[in-house]
Amino acid sequence: MNIREDAAKYYDIQGFPIDDVDFYKSLVPSPSARVLELGCGTGRVLIPLAEVCGFIHGIDSSEAMLEICSTKLESARLPAGRAKVTLGDITNLELEDQFDLIIAPFRVMQTLETDAEVLGMMDVITRCLAPGGSAILNTFFPNRGPDEMRRSWCSQEENLTGESILEDGSRFVRSDRRPRLQSDPLVLFPELIYRTYSPSGDLVDEAILKIAMRCWYPAELEKLVTDNGFKTVAKWGGYHGEPWAQGPELVIQFAR
Repeated sequence: MNIREDAAKYYDIQGFPIDDVDFYKSLVPSPSARVLELGCGTGRVLIPLAEVCGFIHGIDSSEAMLEICSTKLESARLPAGRAKVTLGDITNLELEDQFDLIIAPFRVMQTLETDAEVLGMMDVITRCLAPGGSAILNTFFPNRGPDEMRRSWCSQEENLTGESILEDGSRFVRSDRRPRLQSDPLVLFPELIYRTYSPSGDLVDEAILKIAMRCWYPAELEKLVTDNGFKTVAKWGGYHGEPWAQGPELVIQFAR
């Protein structure tokens, strides 16, 4: 089973630490642009972009996520042929189309643990990027250096990260654990825990999403771009104009 299947129903209600939709909309190069989204999930970014581009194709490895995305696309009542979603591996795609903009929002590339997976994604971008087009990758900016991360990140304690009341009166609680990491390359393996409780306080459901989050530092991300034959077009430290390596995110745009 895909690791995201059990948690898919909680994806849209968990809340997001970043506000990136307007950022990506502003970088769609024209109303007729063709966009490829690697790791489209439930369509959080894909559907708003479909409203401002000519065509968008979303790829994701989770059937459950894509089912939610497809339902939302039907409700959006977009013009025919405006959007398409496909089950696939973003490190090994065979697409005949080329795109004016390729994106992988909300730290999608950090789920790729190995160099082979990362290079596979870069090869997909190379083959699918249209002449004159650009791609955007994003990771979080680690809040400590690699040596300190190796020393201090792991914790067996469960940490509350948020909670909210749902429309039916039930309580939705998010927490995480940090049980282990891999030293080289530096990959974190958090466990994201989602629980719902009835209005009376009884546990109704629990889903544990175990993911990989590879750490990327500014120089490493820039080197990845240049080593794969691209040039950097722009880079930001977040989605509201933060300078590179001075904000919570690393966001890099590049072209041939």
